[in-house]
Amino acid sequence: MDELACLRALQAVRTHGTVTAAAGVLHLSPSALSQQVRRLERASGRVLTVASGRRIVLPPAAHALLEAALPLADQLDRVLTSSAPDRADAHQRAQVVGHVRVAAFATALRAHVVTVLAGLRSEQPGLTWSLVEMDPDRALPAVTAGAVDVAVVHHWRGRPVPVHPGLTLTGAHHDPADVVCRRDDPLAGTTAGTDEDAPVGAEHLTARGWVSTGTGTVCHDWLLHMFAQHGRRPDIVAEIPDFALHVELARHGLALALVPRMGRPPLHEELTTLVLRDAPARVVSVAHRSNQDDDPAITVVRGALLAALP
Repeated sequence: MDELACLRALQAVRTHGTVTAAAGVLHLSPSALSQQVRRLERASGRVLTVASGRRIVLPPAAHALLEAALPLADQLDRVLTSSAPDRADAHQRAQVVGHVRVAAFATALRAHVVTVLAGLRSEQPGLTWSLVEMDPDRALPAVTAGAVDVAVVHHWRGRPVPVHPGLTLTGAHHDPADVVCRRDDPLAGTTAGTDEDAPVGAEHLTARGWVSTGTGTVCHDWLLHMFAQHGRRPDIVAEIPDFALHVELARHGLALALVPRMGRPPLHEELTTLVLRDAPARVVSVAHRSNQDDDPAITVVRGALLAALP
């Protein structure tokens, strides 16, 4: 019943004074609520909201519309509720309706995000979603701006977490990263590579060529940081976003690769990993806008993504 939803949206704006506050009460995004008000304006042929500083006020025509229509809407709600009392069982109350826009980085997509969203399709038939691949440096601003609703993101353990006011980050799954190389690599069979008391450090790796995810990415920055702690800089011979191709370069002996375990393809028998001193790890979390903590659709998607983290 689109007309009823539009009336309730306009009523909430009148009561709470801003689109954001009204959207929070109705468990909608501000853009969705604004669309409902505009739909009602087109249907009625009237201007129904006017900006007044930071607040929204209703002109006389909007007040008149609500006074005439809300009693009818309330009566219809009562009729619909009383006509089907037995259908509001626990299962139906658990169902949510809405569209959630999800962003996630590539290895999370491969590891669990796609599987989670596929499962929600059967568990929550009223819930739809869209999906886009984004690295954290783009995904967090996208959530803040309202371009996406939920994002699976990461930062490297020991590095500052970027501050994004208005966002809540939940979860703290640690995803270790390993240096992948060929089994016949000189480091793979040395004491430095196998002795637990003397694992490989940056001083053993400076002269080697590396494959990176590319300038400006979180993983590239960590690779630089890992060497910078020892006053060194890695020799980056290739920049490729896909970790699966990093593994291939390592298999052909073209470069060493620092590859997180989440979403990593099975290693070929020709490959092995090195024991790193101060082994790096990504901290994986799920971000959403704090003012939508109680949104049912966002809560369902966020909970399913968090539950799937290893």
